[in-house]
Amino acid sequence: MIDNGETNRLRAIWQSNEAELDALSLDAVRERAARLGSAVERRNRREYGAAAIVVVMFALYAAVLPGLLLKLGSLLTIAAALFVAWQLSRRTSRSNPDAEMCDIRAFYRARLAREEYMLARVGRWYLAPFVPGLGIFMAGQAKQAGTDGVAAWLFFAALPALVFLAIWLVNLRVAAKLRQQIARLDSYSND
Repeated sequence: MIDNGETNRLRAIWQSNEAELDALSLDAVRERAARLGSAVERRNRREYGAAAIVVVMFALYAAVLPGLLLKLGSLLTIAAALFVAWQLSRRTSRSNPDAEMCDIRAFYRARLAREEYMLARVGRWYLAPFVPGLGIFMAGQAKQAGTDGVAAWLFFAALPALVFLAIWLVNLRVAAKLRQQIARLDSYSND
């Protein structure tokens, strides 16, 4: 006999058009863990490539552009790119060749949780390190353009600020989706 709690849970699943009523199979968890590992590796390669491009571009800026603010801003931006690459390496999930021998559900959940934690805090470790260098660089741009006022600095800061906001919001959204996956995995473990 099904109790009221179970009836309510099944009704909620049916009403939400949930396709799977059963817990994820071990093979499905293994497949999802492999897909997550591949996605993380691809993302990390893109991020390391972007960091390398930032380092090269801002090294050229530091060497070529006139003015102390542009040079200092370029050097601080290089430092930020290197810091972010190091943080990504330190914070990101790594594949575990011994995962087949351990509880694959626990391994997959731990990887999801690590990614969620990292993405939910992207503003702190990914975006914030760039703010000083880019801020000084943009002040140098405003000065070189002959407009030293706050309005000029805001003009130069508008596009990067919008890009930063978009990056932050996208990562918060992905972190929320990962929290849902973790909750779903936890609900299967509790059944």
